[in-house]
Amino acid sequence: MEYTIYELLFFLFCYSFIGWCGETLFVAVRRGHFHNRGVFGVPFSLSYGIMMDLLILVLPTLKDRYLLQVVAYMVITSACAQLAGEFSNRMTKAVLWEQEEHSVYAGKGRGFLDVLGMSAVAVVAMLLIQPMLFFLTQIIPVLVLKIIVFVLMAVVILDFIAVEYAVHRKPLPEKMKNLERGIWERKVGIGTWIADRFWRRIQLAYPNLKAGEEPVSEAEKQYTFARGLCLDKIIWVFFICALGGDIIETFYVHFTAGIWMSRSSVLYGPFSIVWGFGAALLTMLLYRLAKLEDRYIFLGGFFLGGTYEYMCSVISEKVFGTVFWDYSNMPFNIGGRTNLLFCIFWGILALIWVKIIYPPLSRLIEKIPPIAGKIITWVCVALMVCDLALSAFAMMRYVERKGGVPAENAVESFLDEQYPDAFVEFVWPNMKITK
Repeated sequence: MEYTIYELLFFLFCYSFIGWCGETLFVAVRRGHFHNRGVFGVPFSLSYGIMMDLLILVLPTLKDRYLLQVVAYMVITSACAQLAGEFSNRMTKAVLWEQEEHSVYAGKGRGFLDVLGMSAVAVVAMLLIQPMLFFLTQIIPVLVLKIIVFVLMAVVILDFIAVEYAVHRKPLPEKMKNLERGIWERKVGIGTWIADRFWRRIQLAYPNLKAGEEPVSEAEKQYTFARGLCLDKIIWVFFICALGGDIIETFYVHFTAGIWMSRSSVLYGPFSIVWGFGAALLTMLLYRLAKLEDRYIFLGGFFLGGTYEYMCSVISEKVFGTVFWDYSNMPFNIGGRTNLLFCIFWGILALIWVKIIYPPLSRLIEKIPPIAGKIITWVCVALMVCDLALSAFAMMRYVERKGGVPAENAVESFLDEQYPDAFVEFVWPNMKITK
């Protein structure tokens, strides 16, 4: 089944609301009172929507391969839950719940049972809810569907801004106390009201929350760039690994095939987005396991890496109508998108990354001057966003040209002139059109 981007976004918001309702109801039954469990003020838990969208894209490609479907359910649900926890903690600068108790990668029974429960709920949603939502998208006029999606996106963005404002205006107190004792100093003003209301809601929903960062001196806060696992650190990991991955692949192809070939994912610059995002995801999901036995890290990398590579291939095909690799001629492959050997490589790479490479790399990043580091970070982010956008437009226009679709406006004419077929094929020599 092929879905448009608006249908996928509609599914995302629907499942975000359904997931929020389910989690809130579950906690209300256990505690005997209702509280909004979402970090956002609106009734959305986006991790459920993202999880279901990924399953909607991946599962049809695993038709009649039931064991692999079970693995996909478990890996995607557990990874989304773990990333949701990391995102919530980083966003609020507080620990809302202890993730180690619920992480399947830590080798704890409770985490495994949690993942089984989430996977079972996802199966029910795919079998019963997804057909109804699909029928709904066919009934709603396309224009109305687009308006709904854009309105919901605007609401979520505004809520995100409000949460960020609340956290920065009034951080979580170092020592948590009962609300009745009057933690906050009341002042007239919309900003104070937003911050006060946000933290009161979060404290009621997560009574065991605590400060997310260990106390540090003011000098350390001021002069250490990207301390701990923060957004700046993840961005630097992305760029370093995207660059390193492109270089490794380029030399690997040269030594094995005897040719120099572009391995970049974008039009400008030697960056492999698959390597960059893969390193960022493995870092966020596995860095807590550094002190555990090696087998847990290997298994985490094995399943996460293989699933990640498979999803990248599926998303590239479904969204852009292209594929960049095909392992159909290799043994134990899964739809030509990944294979057993590369999953083993992912496991070994995760072990080497977590145990050997990341710790010194993290310390090296933290030695960057704070002001210069901030400037470089966000300049690179802005440039990469532009590069990714241009690459996506050029790729989609290339597919259209190959399908005989002429340019219909000034933007498409610009893309045809600026990024002709020869240029696109030079940058992405292994790209194949599937649509």
